[in-house]
Amino acid sequence: MKVKKGGIYTSIALLFLFILGFSSTVLANDYQIGIKTNDELIWNCHLCDDNKMDELFGEFWNDAGMFENLSTNSRMKWRVNMVEENSTALSALISIWMWGVEDNWGTQDNSSKFSYLKNPILYPSGFNFTNRFPFIPFWLPVPVGEYLGEVPLGEIYDVDNRVLPTLNVRITKDSIHPSEPTETVYFIAVYNTNGILNSFKLYTSGNVVVVDISLESLPIFAIASTIGLVLAFVCSIVLYIKKKRIT
Repeated sequence: MKVKKGGIYTSIALLFLFILGFSSTVLANDYQIGIKTNDELIWNCHLCDDNKMDELFGEFWNDAGMFENLSTNSRMKWRVNMVEENSTALSALISIWMWGVEDNWGTQDNSSKFSYLKNPILYPSGFNFTNRFPFIPFWLPVPVGEYLGEVPLGEIYDVDNRVLPTLNVRITKDSIHPSEPTETVYFIAVYNTNGILNSFKLYTSGNVVVVDISLESLPIFAIASTIGLVLAFVCSIVLYIKKKRIT
């Protein structure tokens, strides 16, 4: 039986498109852990209006969870003890020093294991990251923007990937409990390329900031050392190119 060339070419093209589409789907789900074992992460609280938070969420809002003991000028530290990856989940075991104002960290307050599904579309529809305030994670799998984009988040969330991966949260009045919050509040959480929460702001109508948290930057000497290494690397490349031209 004679087979037309056009039919063969069409079949090959369709097969190629199927393989390409399948490969793209696999790659899209290839999420990883951006943090590493022994990483230390410190967040600074630049502002926490305690009176306003009491008014919005009641006097026990900072008794537990990621905002335990949160106050202006306090800090929280994480140490990554272990990261794990299998076919279905990405996990990290973290030692946590909760918010405090002492320079000496002392003994850790607790430890937690945070886990995420490797395939974000498997979360149930209307998913919330936590059932406890502040409803945002402090780290996420990478690439963050793509991961957030695939999670079927609840209606309180809005993902913005135009500049940096950003999670916007809108909590309407009385939506947590009756009289909690007492008015609509907004959160904006921005993540860096390693999936770590880089900045967090909680504000009310009129853009009045109530809580302002950010990831602690590298110390100046570390930044200077990094710049020095980059400059040395660039200079070595320039010298190598010049030497090649002379020879």
